Amino acid sequence: MEPIKTIKELEESFERLPGIGGKTAERLAYATLRLSKEEKEAFVKAFEDSLTKVTKCPHCGFYFEENCPLCSDKDRDQKTLLVVSESKDILSIEKTKTYHGLYFTLDGLLSPLKNKTPSAIGVDHLLKRVQEEGIQEVILALPTDMEGETTRLYLSNALSRLSVKVSRLAYGIPVGTHLEYLDNLTIAQSIQYRVDMDKGGKKNG
Repeated sequence: MEPIKTIKELEESFERLPGIGGKTAERLAYATLRLSKEEKEAFVKAFEDSLTKVTKCPHCGFYFEENCPLCSDKDRDQKTLLVVSESKDILSIEKTKTYHGLYFTLDGLLSPLKNKTPSAIGVDHLLKRVQEEGIQEVILALPTDMEGETTRLYLSNALSRLSVKVSRLAYGIPVGTHLEYLDNLTIAQSIQYRVDMDKGGKKNG
């Protein structure tokens, strides 16, 4: 028997989300069908609102509805820039209440197999911003997997030519772990005890 076209399309939509395989997508599709009419309408409205009301800040990459709360906050440290690979990582760091500088979100991580080149992930934009805004320190808050390490090393070399201090989060973060899965204390300590990449791992206090 051929699957119902609408349900199949719903499954395929769920499967586009990260970490969702075919079986999970199927379960989610049928769970959606079991929602009440009111719940389905609220579900659809939430998606519509995300399309019409939510904007990605062209400066830092954070999502907002009216004004970017980060870039519009003049009390933040204007000389420190923290680089992440995904917008959601900004929220993880903000929850720790230990970092008060600026942000820059890359469009992913370097990966030749995925056509993620330096220009594709926004390295040129990052370097331009560092120069134009007189940034004094760049903190690389990237994943500790292979792609994250590759991107970190590339950015460290590129930024070193701009006479800017480059640091990374301390290795208290387990290798292969993304920020969204860490507790606030672990992230806070990693920021506080970040290390200078130009000085062989010297700690910053």
